[in-house]
Amino acid sequence: MPVLNAPIRVLGCGSPLMGDDGVGLKVIEALKKTELNELKTLDIEDAGVCGLDLLNLLDGAKKVIIVDAVISGSEPGLVFRIEGSDLIEGTASHDVISAHDMGISDVLKIGQEVQELPEVVVIGIEIGKPVNGLSMELSPAVARAVKKAVRAIKEEVLASL
Repeated sequence: MPVLNAPIRVLGCGSPLMGDDGVGLKVIEALKKTELNELKTLDIEDAGVCGLDLLNLLDGAKKVIIVDAVISGSEPGLVFRIEGSDLIEGTASHDVISAHDMGISDVLKIGQEVQELPEVVVIGIEIGKPVNGLSMELSPAVARAVKKAVRAIKEEVLASL
């Protein structure tokens, strides 16, 4: 993974081979086609499946926006904005489970013990159920949520400039 230097970072998590779990990466692809990609104060990166390697991508940032697939029992395609501090403290308004082996909450809890964390916001996209087979396609409801997530991230970035 490349070294990131911008004070604001958008990190997409997921696996491109696991259907809806790859929605975070689809959002990153879409963001790179917007005017945000031209900002020198912003890095937009694919962070893979967001294991402990994610901590390296947080280092030195002022604010990090993580976009990932979540499973909360809500309608597929729903876009959530969740404060990282709420995930660490267990007070998030939604009971969110990452679609990966190690969730973002776990990574942030470990991170706060070993480094200074930036402000973290998670833009979560509900996928409805865990992915069982290999696929590079998103379900229709989750695919429609990509535009909603891009709008939410744009608002978050512009508010931070």
